[in-house]
Amino acid sequence: MSSNAVIVRKKVTTDDKIRKYYLKGEASVSLSPVQDEIRIKVYKAWNLMINYHSKEQAMSVLVNDGSSRAQAYRYVNSSLAIFGDILKNHKEAKRYLIEEDLMRLQQRAIKDKDGALELKVIAQRIKIGGFDKDTLQNFDPEKLKAQTYVLKVHPSVLKTIEANQDGGSLDFNHLDAEEVDYLDVKEDDDED
Repeated sequence: MSSNAVIVRKKVTTDDKIRKYYLKGEASVSLSPVQDEIRIKVYKAWNLMINYHSKEQAMSVLVNDGSSRAQAYRYVNSSLAIFGDILKNHKEAKRYLIEEDLMRLQQRAIKDKDGALELKVIAQRIKIGGFDKDTLQNFDPEKLKAQTYVLKVHPSVLKTIEANQDGGSLDFNHLDAEEVDYLDVKEDDDED
């Protein structure tokens, strides 16, 4: 390694140490008394949220315990970063369970030959899956349009192309060719 090389080391934050504490155990990391106090408050915030308290309610409890509003906000955000977003995971889990119930109901409707119920279930599955929303907002059909390229090639290359016109493909990478500057010509420009 040369003497001019720059070595970048990421600073280990308190959140990193707390995450390691929970992932690898107490023995794997030594927390200072202040960091351990932060760990307890972060865990308390997370514990409140998994017991159906909102972020705002968890912050209020931490403020009542003596933390400033800004610090309570940081504890709540740290708990979400360390343990995961409870509300997001909870919502996805509920969506999965509802989807599973709808799948069973659809199977029962097929078995009982109840077409109306089957259509209702399919409509619900479409809605829950988000398939009814327009997800192709940036779709540009012009990009899928067939393109025509006009190539001007050297006569020797033209002979190779004509010799290989057997309906298959031709690998232009193995032709004796050189890279040249080109001008992108639009169809409107040709008419001038």
